[in-house]
Amino acid sequence: MSKKHKFKTSKQDKRNGIMRFVVFFLVCAVLIGSVSVAVILKNNNSLLSDLFSPHPTTAEQETTDNQLVEIDESLNGRMRILLYCTDREISEIYFLAMVDANMNKQCFEVHPLAPDNPDYIKALASGGEKELVSVVEKTEKIKIDKYIASNADTFALAINAMGGLEYTVAERIEYRTDDYTLILTKGDQTIKGETLLKYFRYCKTLGAQAGLQQQGEILCSMFDNYVTEENVEKGDKIYEKVLSKLNSKSDISYIEASRAIHKLKIFCNSEEKQPAKVVLK
Repeated sequence: MSKKHKFKTSKQDKRNGIMRFVVFFLVCAVLIGSVSVAVILKNNNSLLSDLFSPHPTTAEQETTDNQLVEIDESLNGRMRILLYCTDREISEIYFLAMVDANMNKQCFEVHPLAPDNPDYIKALASGGEKELVSVVEKTEKIKIDKYIASNADTFALAINAMGGLEYTVAERIEYRTDDYTLILTKGDQTIKGETLLKYFRYCKTLGAQAGLQQQGEILCSMFDNYVTEENVEKGDKIYEKVLSKLNSKSDISYIEASRAIHKLKIFCNSEEKQPAKVVLK
């Protein structure tokens, strides 16, 4: 059922509210390294549509002091976001996934994609993020609405700023190469950013299906751990702690983020929300 609430507001309340909403959406971006403050702020005058509702059906009115603001309290729409992380030289993609943020199903569906596809690496190195999106769309026959990119530095910083990732490792892992060493004990633990990135890299050695499944499960755990009601409440601290330190790339604008945040806040409080899940071909 769609619910609408009307309330009185002031300019100060609106500024504070928008900041809280923007901060919470950026917690989602933290999943793969976050969106840089510079990228967001340079688009703060953009008049773009709601991230999760490209064609909103309910009017949203933002007016002057002491006037009524009408906000759509329903959960609807979807957005497909390409998430990926590379090395510093953009010669290797550590993980690549299309995340279907489906508010109709109240679920994040993670579609892991082959990170070692040479066409993807070539597209990214030669044409950047937009070229990668174009090649992925053609190859996978999927639609991508937005992208969020990170590298080894920004990803690790973001995860560490969030306190690491609480994760259950099924079996002890001890893996060594000339490039890195990964050691994880069996059971529940908190994995720091640098180690988590090594875990993603290790997953690529497990074979196509098994490796993608494991990468997808890690990403799902990140969504379930980070997109929470608690993080909504401490959004300002997350902003100061995480975003001010990072410099990643995304085509998600300030306005898109601020409007998406409201949907995510409703999602976190919904009794019908579903855990994130992996979807493989």
